[in-house]
Amino acid sequence: MKKLISIYLLLSFAICSGIYAQEVLPLTPTLQSLQPEQVFPLTADKEYKFNDNWDGKIPNTFSVRLSDNKLQVFSAEIFTPSKSRYDVNTCWKGTSLIKKGDVMLARLSMRSIYAKQESGDAVIFFYVQKTKGERSIVAELAAGPEWKTYEIPFEATEDMKPGESEICISFGGLAQKVEVANIEVLNFGKKTTIVQLPTTRFTYDGREANAPWRDAAFERIEKIRTAAFVVQVLDKNGKAVKDANVDVKMIQSDFVWGTAIYEKLIATDLPNSANYKKYLKEFFNTAVIENGFKSPNWTNPTIQPETKRAFEWLEKEKFRQRGHNLVWPGWKFNTQSLKDLAEKDTAAFSKAIENEIRDKMTYFKGRVIAWDVINEVIHERDMFKYLPADEAVRWYKLAREIDPKAQLFMNEYAMLNNVTSPQFIRTYLDTVAKFRAKGAPIDALGIQGHVGRVPRSPASVISDLDLFLPTGLPVQITEFDINTTDEELQADYTRDFLIACYSHPIVTGLVVWGFWEPKQWKPDAAMLRTDWSEKPNAAVWRELVTKKWKTSFDGKTNDNGTIESRGHFGTYEVTVKTKNRVKKVTIHFDKLSSPVIVKLK
Repeated sequence: MKKLISIYLLLSFAICSGIYAQEVLPLTPTLQSLQPEQVFPLTADKEYKFNDNWDGKIPNTFSVRLSDNKLQVFSAEIFTPSKSRYDVNTCWKGTSLIKKGDVMLARLSMRSIYAKQESGDAVIFFYVQKTKGERSIVAELAAGPEWKTYEIPFEATEDMKPGESEICISFGGLAQKVEVANIEVLNFGKKTTIVQLPTTRFTYDGREANAPWRDAAFERIEKIRTAAFVVQVLDKNGKAVKDANVDVKMIQSDFVWGTAIYEKLIATDLPNSANYKKYLKEFFNTAVIENGFKSPNWTNPTIQPETKRAFEWLEKEKFRQRGHNLVWPGWKFNTQSLKDLAEKDTAAFSKAIENEIRDKMTYFKGRVIAWDVINEVIHERDMFKYLPADEAVRWYKLAREIDPKAQLFMNEYAMLNNVTSPQFIRTYLDTVAKFRAKGAPIDALGIQGHVGRVPRSPASVISDLDLFLPTGLPVQITEFDINTTDEELQADYTRDFLIACYSHPIVTGLVVWGFWEPKQWKPDAAMLRTDWSEKPNAAVWRELVTKKWKTSFDGKTNDNGTIESRGHFGTYEVTVKTKNRVKKVTIHFDKLSSPVIVKLK
């Protein structure tokens, strides 16, 4: 997981068809009366730092000019796409004090001179951060050849003295030339709230009710996720039983519909535990202990027993479980003592990692369906300053040796959620191929799927997933969420993302990264509010996951003793009732299943 909010803005506001940057409309008199402080420097044309960390064949450029209406216009040209969206950026130092929780408003305009992608839209990433600290916001902005103006409210995540904050725009990920003007970052302190500030309303391509991609997706779902489900009832002599009452209910879908869980609410009887467990059992068939398997918690003698109790409750309730994770190779996700060991004794450091893998996997052998063996190995490389890169291959081999039945995943982010996704997918697949070529038994591919206020179009998500098909490996969306305060947009995209993924033949599961606001790593992404009231995205999840795609049907047998419908693949309980008999059978149903024969004695 990464602490960022990815926002993709598609609606145009204050579009100007001229060649000159349009001036931003003034704030309302009410907001002006609050006298917000301007954080962006007035002398921005002289006080910027351009960082080109991408080794392309031609150096990228950044320049500034005054338009005819005396506005500062910043121009960046990127000649070859960079690996990371942040490789090429420009930053300015903030000029005034910012306190954690301050309500802020970013405003800017942009247009594309050219962009080498099908839409022709240029894409930039606007963010505010403390130097070497956490980003308060990351906004992905897109524009065509006409000027578009955006207004983005956000809250500061850290205290920042004057000169400590950075206002940045990154341009990497596309070959493009883009112009940006009218940059403002206004600090309202605690004088107002985010909901009272103007905001660009976000949307995404393919949201409309009659979107063609959705009809095609439903057709694929019917084809790849369902088959004719036939039940025939026979008497003890093998003759058909007419008018028998038959009730068919799915117990568990083959498809993983999962969530990360806060183990304390499961392991301990707390005031909210009952509600938490109720929704967990209603909405999900698979669980991931969110933090208990991570190194700092697993090695903590106070937390580890709690993790085990939570695991055992989930096991008793027949949840499938994914293990997250065995190794997360960034220092910020490990104990200081492990880093100290790496610096003192490399051999002992390597052995310590191996021992922890053995400890976790031996305890849970045969009890988890999968392990994220390495989390974010492309982005987090700290450990490999002390270990050879092939050490990661050895971790996979060790995991296979300990638990041959568990699926072994490589888990990563930065896919399916923005315009640079296809490029990073290729980097990810190249990494997987190199690991496998060296003998790493990688069974499946994990895509985190953290999404911001306006995500990638569902049709593009599907085409992104197509890039995984040549591997022949199954894919799971391992950490899905949509971090936005726009609940209508959140619900619509939850619907469409689920449809897109369930319709793709390579996808075998989707896990949301939490569901209750107080224990959701990004509270706005939750399905359930603090008071347990349901948000619209919860209704979408219930309708699709627990009803539409969780088959149940009933009725009476015909003259041939049969009843037929279509069913989604999974484990079912079939109950047959006649005047004097009741019989239940549990069966697994998939595309190759024969009719279910229920013989009454």
